[in-house]
Amino acid sequence: MLTDLALGACNAWWGFALLRRGRAQRQWSQVLWGAGFIAAAVAAALGGASHAVGEQSPAARRALWKGTLLAAGGMSASMLASTVTAAAPRPLQRWLLAGTLAKLLAYWGWMASRDRFIYVMLDYGSAMAGVAAFHGRQRRKGAESSRYILGGVLVSLVGAFVQQRRVALHRHFNHNDLYHVIQIGACYLFYRGGRLLQDRRERKSNESETTIT
Repeated sequence: MLTDLALGACNAWWGFALLRRGRAQRQWSQVLWGAGFIAAAVAAALGGASHAVGEQSPAARRALWKGTLLAAGGMSASMLASTVTAAAPRPLQRWLLAGTLAKLLAYWGWMASRDRFIYVMLDYGSAMAGVAAFHGRQRRKGAESSRYILGGVLVSLVGAFVQQRRVALHRHFNHNDLYHVIQIGACYLFYRGGRLLQDRRERKSNESETTIT
């Protein structure tokens, strides 16, 4: 529960910072990236609450856990939508954003009757594959934001491996606790990269102005 709450607090802080920065700079990629952090914070808070409730109230625990799973899908979709806004060619953005929304709705429909965390990992993994593909291309063009974001993807993969292999440091610090701590590191890298994101349209406009000048 404590590591869940720590992860949630970090994500909430970074998420609101990105929302404010994105709105001030009128960068939708930053706003969407920040929304992903807020969704992650909600997922962590609900997950921590479900652990706190335990078996004392099975109905409340199921409801909290269901909220955790659905919020996690919102996080993946927001981060993928942000990446599309920042890195995808403008003619493709509308279609890719529609596909991202369809993916989110399909995930929510699937999870309506399922509770296994492995489905969250699969949804998150597929979103991170898209994020890594776009930012890998952007990194080759020299985008500084992509360096941090790709680092975050790599650390997230380490966390997923730890969680699925049930690697524990102590009987009172199990694989889920270790996963949460690793994810705090990954999210910090995501935050650093998110602060540097720029919308594809805005970046092209700025380049054009520089050329004219």
